[in-house]
Amino acid sequence: MNRAKKILLFDTIIDGHHADYLTHLITYWIAHRLEGELIVVTQQAFQKQYDALTKQKPGAANVRFVSISSSDIETVHGASMATRSFKEWNLMLKYIETHQPDHVLLMYFDLFMLASWLGRSAPCAVSGIYFRPDFHYKVRPGIKARLNGARKKITLNGALNGRGLTNLFCLDHSAVDGLRQLSPHVKIWPLADPVESYAIQPAEGEELRIKLQIEPNRRILLLFGHLDDRKGIEPLLEAMKRLSAEQKNRLCLVLAGPIQPDFQQLIERKMAEVGDEVQIVRSFKEIKGREIQVHFELSDYVLALYQHHIGMASVVVRAAVSRKPVLASDFGYLGQLVQTEQLGAVTDATSPDAIRSLLERVLTTGIPYSEANLQKLAERNSDVYFAETIFNHL
Repeated sequence: MNRAKKILLFDTIIDGHHADYLTHLITYWIAHRLEGELIVVTQQAFQKQYDALTKQKPGAANVRFVSISSSDIETVHGASMATRSFKEWNLMLKYIETHQPDHVLLMYFDLFMLASWLGRSAPCAVSGIYFRPDFHYKVRPGIKARLNGARKKITLNGALNGRGLTNLFCLDHSAVDGLRQLSPHVKIWPLADPVESYAIQPAEGEELRIKLQIEPNRRILLLFGHLDDRKGIEPLLEAMKRLSAEQKNRLCLVLAGPIQPDFQQLIERKMAEVGDEVQIVRSFKEIKGREIQVHFELSDYVLALYQHHIGMASVVVRAAVSRKPVLASDFGYLGQLVQTEQLGAVTDATSPDAIRSLLERVLTTGIPYSEANLQKLAERNSDVYFAETIFNHL
């Protein structure tokens, strides 16, 4: 990295991992007192977190926060799928014109792919973080799916073969070789899915167990994150419904994370059908920082039953940090990683019967896994390694 560069981080989304990724980059910049200037352009909602990261920090003098106006956020977020890429790209160009950076990092390149190919040229270098490449996945049956897959491949080829992109940091490591073959100009780098780790004391786990009122002698299954239909909650509850009463009495499901009211109503009905034998703990709120890891430390198994999920999932890295086995979907990179690295077990996450069989294994033989491989995965996905990879190539 040329440490005298002015680098602009751009993201119109600030929930979940978007805020975390910005935090890791800001923290690393300040801790290592990098030269040049770091400009963080995102929603006003990030201001409080930014202030906590930079206040009275000696290395923060060359870091600036620039909030995107609420009207601009409404414009890009309210755009159709066909136009959003261009609206996001044009908004980025506006901030480039104002702040004159040497290099822009798009924190969520997936949104910008079409416009980076067909939109106006940027007057400076542009790189991006690629979350969900799926060109190397088997196309699902049906004309619509095939046409959508073809459209995505054409767009990806255009973005990679144009002159608008310098580096692409890819969270799905299984896609890196294929991307490099497609790209004569853009440099492709595998990127860690960063998780900050904490030294958790056993007493903290016990305090949480008491707080959540978890009953003794139950296997604790943790489903963590934004709770929506992507997480496989509905087939999971249907699977639990099909267990015997004796099996149900040995399980505790912890649902931890924010949830939309409409979806909560839906799964409340599903939970009622499961019955009282399974202890279901509802922790429907945003959980941050150290408390996240305490939840993982408390669990026996971590659930990643995503429905046709593309790319990596930080929940697997969080499980690795706490050395907990993962029960995952067998689909895509996530399923491949869990299976080949012996991080737990995989199943068809769309099938209640397949999930039920997996839960029965948990309660009988248990799930074999490699603690050493979990440790290696955690080490490969540290917040420091994430930031180093990015700043070393900008």
